[in-house]
Amino acid sequence: MALCVSSVLVRVRPAVAQAASTGTLLDALSLTVQLDSTSVARGSMRFRQYRTGNDVELVASGIVVRRGLRVSAELRTDSLYGLRRYSAESRDSSGRLVDRIVVTSAGGRVTLERVSPRRRTVREYLAQRELVIIDSAAIVPFVALAGRVHRDAGLAVLDVRRGTLTPATAVLGEPVELAVAEVIVTATPVTVSGLPDAIRWWRDAKGHLLRVIWGDRSRVMRDDPPT
Repeated sequence: MALCVSSVLVRVRPAVAQAASTGTLLDALSLTVQLDSTSVARGSMRFRQYRTGNDVELVASGIVVRRGLRVSAELRTDSLYGLRRYSAESRDSSGRLVDRIVVTSAGGRVTLERVSPRRRTVREYLAQRELVIIDSAAIVPFVALAGRVHRDAGLAVLDVRRGTLTPATAVLGEPVELAVAEVIVTATPVTVSGLPDAIRWWRDAKGHLLRVIWGDRSRVMRDDPPT
């Protein structure tokens, strides 16, 4: 639970300019968020790769809409899923800001800033290569997590809603058959232990996110089969 020449370049090489602006689409999905098997929100996500010279950036972005609240988010990482920047913004049905979260990684430190109309808080953590982000409201970071974890691994999990950085372990299970929008997909479960709430997600062989479950009540269901 991600984006990013001149007018001469646009005129001379329009295909290249268009590719630079849109990136390479790695995945696109719609989803439903459930609480106790009751649908409480809908969303759409995109996962793209951008290449500029020798630099490759992965960008996951999306929107989740629930009653009275719209949450948009973007996660940017390098090609190895190392954090560069995460931002999430929540607005109510009238468009007023509820809160804004920005996470940046620079100079060996990770900074988490959270702003609401009445309060601003800032926390800093030591940067870690295995740092990953979870956000139960925005969901977007899970799109990148599904592509990242291909084997059992130690992780440092930053929960941006709680402001906690916790060491955890991701363990891959045996592949299972999972129904996604009435299509049977071979899925690998990934279980994360060491966190206050148990988290498990399922990914296909290409790293597409299929499903997420955290705690005893919440889950995210992909509404369309991956391609």
